[in-house]
Formats: sequence, C-alpha cells, structure tokens
Amino acid sequence: MQTVSLNQNFQRSVITAIKNSDDLVFITYSALEDTEEKIKFSLMKILERFHRQEIFTPILSCIKELMANATKANAKKILIDEGKITNPDDPVQVVKQIRSILNEDALLEYGIKAKSKHLSTRIYLKVQNKNLIVEVINNLPLSDKELKKITRKIEQSSKYDNIAEFYMENPDPEAEGMGLGISMVVVLLKNIDIPHNNFVITTDGREKTYAKILIPLSV
Repeated sequence: MQTVSLNQNFQRSVITAIKNSDDLVFITYSALEDTEEKIKFSLMKILERFHRQEIFTPILSCIKELMANATKANAKKILIDEGKITNPDDPVQVVKQIRSILNEDALLEYGIKAKSKHLSTRIYLKVQNKNLIVEVINNLPLSDKELKKITRKIEQSSKYDNIAEFYMENPDPEAEGMGLGISMVVVLLKNIDIPHNNFVITTDGREKTYAKILIPLSV
C-alpha cells in the first residue's frame, strides 16, 4: 500500500484516532488521489488492528464505488443546473454528459463547482462493537422512485456471484449512474461473506442520501 505521499502528522493522527475508537471523517468534492490515499491508509490501519487485512481490497473497492456514485450524482446536478442535461429522465443523455466529464481536468473543475454549491461527499469510518461501519453521505436527496429502484437493484444483484453475470442478465443503460456501482458493492460484499442486508441506502428526502455498510471485524 502506497503511503509515501501522506505526511507523518496525518498518519499519527489516524493511528491515535483508531486507538481511541474515534470516527474518521473525509470530505471530498471530487475524485482526488490524495483523499483516496488517506482513506486507503486509514482503512488498512483499522483492519490491521483486527487482523482482517484480507478484506482490504474488496472493502476499498466498495468505498471507491460509493464515492464515485456520489461524485457522479453531484456532477449530474451541476450539469442540469448548467442546462447541459435538459432531460434528467433520459438515461442516454445523462450518461453521455456524465461521461464527458469523467477525466481528471473536468472532474477537478466540477469539484470546484460542487464545493461552491455545497455538494460535498463525506466518508465516515467508524468502529463500533467490533464492526466497521462505512458511511458515505451525499448532499443530494433521492426521490421515492430512485430509492425504490436502488432497493430493487440491491435485491437483484444479491443473487449473483460476479458482476459480469449480473450485468449480462440485467443490462442497465444508466451504468454510469448509481446502478452498476451499487451492484458491484453487493457482489463484492457477497464474495467476502457479508450479506446484502448489511448494505443499505437511505435518504431524508430533503437534503441527503446515506449509503452504509456494516462489516464484522471479528472472525
């Protein structure tokens, strides 16, 4: 695991927080490498404490998928506000516009715009009762229709052992949205014996969306 880019003060503060069972919180507005490196370091240190390093890669992948979903949701909102997405219910248009900004320069630009609009993504790592709780909170609500679709996607994908098989049987034109990422999380968790019921997405319907994963740390 690469940690050379992280300063010693950050590393010491993370290790102290884990020792004291304090929550670790990361705030991001775009998919920045620095934030990912900090999360990687923190996750590994938590898993090392409980001798669960073997689940590092799938759990990190789940976190990255949920962060990517949040980044895309924020970008979609900005693209709608800018008039670049004229029909949010047209998946082809939405996917085309979101793909157009999935590069480093554009993501940084939209990250700056997201910050100005208070469209943050918060990532929490919490250890409670020998469980790791990963929570990704996005400053955009889900509609009832969107939430029902996500719940259905979680149930559907829980029946599969790999994402390719799921996608072949359940093609999704909105794969650049939340659909495929959520299915990947479910399958990744299933492959390390974490049931899909341990992964939930909720919304307050007004301001926020919450994605939470409960990961047992005791074997």
